Amino acid sequence: MVAGSRIQLRDNIHAYGHAIPLPKAATLTPAVPEHIPELGRICYEAFKELQDRHRFPTDLASVQVARQAIGLMISRPEFYGVVAKVGDELAGSNFLSIDGEVAGVGPITVDSAFQGRDIGRQLMLDVMREARDRGIARVRLVQESFNVTSISLYAALGFETRHGLALMHPPAAASEDPSVRPAVPSDLDALDALCRRIYKVSRRSELAMFLEIGFPLFARARDGRIAAYLSPGIFGHGVAETEEDAVALAMQAARLLPEPTTVFCPVDEHPLFRAFLGAKFRTLKMMNLMTIGPYEVPERVWMPSILY
Repeated sequence: MVAGSRIQLRDNIHAYGHAIPLPKAATLTPAVPEHIPELGRICYEAFKELQDRHRFPTDLASVQVARQAIGLMISRPEFYGVVAKVGDELAGSNFLSIDGEVAGVGPITVDSAFQGRDIGRQLMLDVMREARDRGIARVRLVQESFNVTSISLYAALGFETRHGLALMHPPAAASEDPSVRPAVPSDLDALDALCRRIYKVSRRSELAMFLEIGFPLFARARDGRIAAYLSPGIFGHGVAETEEDAVALAMQAARLLPEPTTVFCPVDEHPLFRAFLGAKFRTLKMMNLMTIGPYEVPERVWMPSILY
């Protein structure tokens, strides 16, 4: 923990949450299971409306998928969830991963009927407070690059843009690659060590959760060791020793999974971006990784999630 970062996060919250009075937009309460159906609807419709307006594909395939995602975060101890209410109506929600040295924000959504009331700011300030109270100095999020409202809010709250991210769709591999296999619980130590070495942070708890709930997670073995892993899709992440490892993992995931999959690529990782393009990965849209607190650039090949 870096003391200066705790002060920075505290000061950001003070400057934008207390020194500047805000209108009382909503009351905030913890997210609970009975909120799942309505929060899932709000989440799906908020993202679909924004992405349809800008003619981008919708990240969440259906309201059922949104409810599954929201339900997972509400039910798991790895996440903190907060709900905004206006009167008796649910107006929006926000979530924070709290299981590691980095806290990832999102998804944050506000019902279109309640937008323009500073509810998004209230929800952001609440999860920043939660991170501060838990002593988590590093807070990160991934933001839609075309959403000028949200990037302005996050920058005003102290977040800094670190990397542009291309959300990419890999083609399915034509044949099986025997070096790629599903990860198993006994791989966890090796996966965590590889993540720490390349990503510069541990995502062990997240990986353990993926293995526990059966979320897709693939490993690539080379020279008798795990050289790369990938959990595909916007909620997954990955690291690899080489660009070839990352390409092989993503294309095998596309071959093995029933639904079209995606992977994030930091566009300033130029060899990786070129390798993906050379393998006929299709760029779907651009997003931004934003951070508060200490930040160390990962080494070589890394593929973030929608959280960080």
